[in-house]
Amino acid sequence: MDQNARKPVSRLARQQAVREERKNRQAPWWTALLIGIMMALAVVPLVTSQNSDYAAPKKEQAKEKTKTAKKQTVKQKAAKQTSSKVETYVVQSGDSWAAIAEKYGLSAEELAEQNGLDTSSTLAVGQKLKIKQAK
Repeated sequence: MDQNARKPVSRLARQQAVREERKNRQAPWWTALLIGIMMALAVVPLVTSQNSDYAAPKKEQAKEKTKTAKKQTVKQKAAKQTSSKVETYVVQSGDSWAAIAEKYGLSAEELAEQNGLDTSSTLAVGQKLKIKQAK
């Protein structure tokens, strides 16, 4: 029975065991290499941000921020001056997107977009639509 319990290992099984042993020996080496590369990549942004050749001076960054802030306030003022008049329209029997839009000088797509809908959606009698028109 002892002989049956100890079956000879096949050549293929021995080759697989040798391969696995090699992989196990190489694993720590590859892991250390990958960790080293990741650490080096993490340090690169820190080094380049401190180098004045690559990073923009702080004064220039502050100037750019104030310029963009001024542009935004100008845009907001312009938007207020050209603000839209908002009306509410109650849908009646027989109304369509095109008919309502035509009354207010808009396209059907614009009217539907203003209300967060699509022209393919059906209008219900009594439904309220917001209509924005420029003054």
